[in-house]
Amino acid sequence: MYAGNQLIQLLQKQHQARGNSDLFQIGTFTIQWRAKVGSFPHPDGETIVSAGEPCGAWPPSQEEPKDKPKVAENLQELPTLPLNGYVPGSGIRGLVRSWAKQRPEIQQRMRELLGYQQNNTISAGKIEFLDAWPKEPTKLTLDIVNPQEPFQVFHEGQSTPLSFYALGDGENTIELTVAIRGIPGKANAAEVAEVWGWVQQALTLYGVGSRTASGYGAIASPDISKPTLDPDYASKTFDFTLYSQGCYGADSPRPGHSGEVELRPSHWRGWLRSWVLRFLLGVMSETNAKKTLGELFGVLEPDSSKGCVKIQMIKGEICWGKRSNNQPYFYTWKGKLQISAPKDILSKIILPVIRFAVMVGGVGRGWRRPLHIFVMNNGRDAARGTYLSLTHQVRNPDTQRMQNKLYGLGLNQLAWTKTYQDWLNAVRLQWPNRFSQGQNPKAEVFSPTTCAVYILPDPDEEPVDKENQEWNITNPVKTRGGGMDLIYQPKYKRNSDVGGDAGSGNAHCSWVSIKRVNVSNKSVGSDCQEVVCLFMGGQTPLSTHFRTDFLKDLAKISEAINLFGVEPPSS
Repeated sequence: MYAGNQLIQLLQKQHQARGNSDLFQIGTFTIQWRAKVGSFPHPDGETIVSAGEPCGAWPPSQEEPKDKPKVAENLQELPTLPLNGYVPGSGIRGLVRSWAKQRPEIQQRMRELLGYQQNNTISAGKIEFLDAWPKEPTKLTLDIVNPQEPFQVFHEGQSTPLSFYALGDGENTIELTVAIRGIPGKANAAEVAEVWGWVQQALTLYGVGSRTASGYGAIASPDISKPTLDPDYASKTFDFTLYSQGCYGADSPRPGHSGEVELRPSHWRGWLRSWVLRFLLGVMSETNAKKTLGELFGVLEPDSSKGCVKIQMIKGEICWGKRSNNQPYFYTWKGKLQISAPKDILSKIILPVIRFAVMVGGVGRGWRRPLHIFVMNNGRDAARGTYLSLTHQVRNPDTQRMQNKLYGLGLNQLAWTKTYQDWLNAVRLQWPNRFSQGQNPKAEVFSPTTCAVYILPDPDEEPVDKENQEWNITNPVKTRGGGMDLIYQPKYKRNSDVGGDAGSGNAHCSWVSIKRVNVSNKSVGSDCQEVVCLFMGGQTPLSTHFRTDFLKDLAKISEAINLFGVEPPSS
């Protein structure tokens, strides 16, 4: 029997029977994705588990754990735990206190109502926060943390994914019963109502639990559609469409198993975090770049700290993870992406980086390639790559009405150079003591001296029918343009110094990112073009290296135009 909400229900009846029901506030909130709150011991002594109440037998282990279990092992042995998850009341109380501390005008009021500790003196509050339970029993499910920064940006060895257990399965929302009550004889109805307003704002704005900056614990309230942002913060909302070879979580593809597709908020956070790092590495030392990145997005080691940039993914209702109508299969996600941060950080640091990022690649697995058809070693066709579009609302200067417009950059050198220079000036102003141009480490660095961006013609037409979600063209060669043809040349394909190698056991990222854009090239009569970004990774146009050779070959392609960055010597 599930007894999760029975205490709340009994206390509510008790208040009603005693004639002080106005000291009790209760509401239903919705966890949008997953939540990681509190902790619970796992038998292996290592895996992190969200708060839960036992609801069944736990299979005994025959031996003491030596290492943290791998994700695949946990997925096979314990995809769910015999624990019904919940949100501890202490977590909600702490969240409300954090929210109030951002608002100086109510800090004294918060101390009066919620209590405080000063040195060894503790002053009790007037409001009790009850544990919040899902309306229906919800077991904890396996989730994954897969740090990609060293692999994706610095081209170091691939990290080992770590597993933990969270409240929610990532697909279904969870209705959560939240309640507070005023202590009789200490609180009055107005004070309970006041704190309840704080609860609604704090939960909806911050979410609940840990990893909220990565989308965990995102909460929707029936009474508040748009919470009040923290002072001096701003937010930006995009509509996104992602066509992809497939994004995955804990249940990833492996030999003999296709996996379960899943687009996660953490995919977006990793995407934005890594792109900001690529930019910072061009204007700061590696140490300062990582320090600044931690201040923006948070860091776990060596000392954990919270960042100021938050990302929230909102699922679309019409198309979410839909498989294409013909083979080789690709998948489509449509939804909203909301980014919030301090106003100047958002407008001058984060949003300009997004303009570049959306022009040269996608999100999730295969983000460095446009969506195309790839012939595998066994002769079978497979979908590879992604196509990402972001749109935002802008006001039409003629009609004064809001309309959707693609977010990115124009395909001309002036737009790219000016946007980068404005970003660079903002960084210099924001972090003057860390600013140092001319950095060129062996890493993916986006700056005018460490990368090259070209626009190339072809393919002749868009190979994907986006409206009907199917391939227009099934000839693999005709799904590629000049940039993809070059990266698939034997000299560069599966070359760890250029094209990368996705082989198991010793994978290497490509140093080249390619994005197909639906802008025609009238000179050659193609409906599409490819934007190719080559990261030099410590090399220069004068080096003797495969990446330098690729740069030269790239510039030789007919109708190739440099949009940004280095070029080969004119000779």
